[in-house]
Amino acid sequence: MRIRSTAVQIIILVIAAAAIAVIANGFASRERRLNLPGYWPNARRVPPRVPETVPPPPITTATVAETATVAVAPPVIPTTTTAAEQKPVTPVPPAVKPEVKPPAPPADPMARFTPHPDKAYVEINGDDVAALHKAGALFLDARRTSVFEEGHIAGARSFSVWESDIDDKVNALFNERNDPRDQNLPIVIYCSGGACEDSHMLAQKLWGIQFNNVYVYKDGFPDWQKRGGAVRTGSNP
Repeated sequence: MRIRSTAVQIIILVIAAAAIAVIANGFASRERRLNLPGYWPNARRVPPRVPETVPPPPITTATVAETATVAVAPPVIPTTTTAAEQKPVTPVPPAVKPEVKPPAPPADPMARFTPHPDKAYVEINGDDVAALHKAGALFLDARRTSVFEEGHIAGARSFSVWESDIDDKVNALFNERNDPRDQNLPIVIYCSGGACEDSHMLAQKLWGIQFNNVYVYKDGFPDWQKRGGAVRTGSNP
């Protein structure tokens, strides 16, 4: 009888400790809060799309040369006059060519991909994805590993949001980029496009650990293939 009473007391203590832990976790800040496995409260929330801005075309030497005008002196028509009729001729100054300024340096293509800490991600199209890929941005593939190995964007890492090691990979990425300046670098996440939500779910996880410059390739890997982007197979990036 005494053993049964002790067991009941232990069970009550365990239940009480679990309840206290859940309540304490609810009042904890976002940085210290422990998310339960599979808990992504914002996974289905898609922020409003930001209209895309097209940068003005760069000014080149050819453009300046086409718009510049050159003053040309009028032709002098010789006339036959007598010595008495001849008058001193005022010399015509030579035409002065306008000063052509050197073209301005091209704008930084990465200048418009700035951090956005107020939202988990920004959806972008294939042109922006190609620019970020050319600039060396980090690419993460949210599809399953078996699909990743069949073909993925060259340089992308496998971060399957449905596999058991995803939290380990996310934590390793945080340790790799624990400097706030590194956390503000652009990261592109993609999956299969269309109705696929894996990339959005992975973006929510990265936003939860202070990665504030995440972009989702809304048309995904199929669009990259249509555009003829670089593709690799196997488990390596």
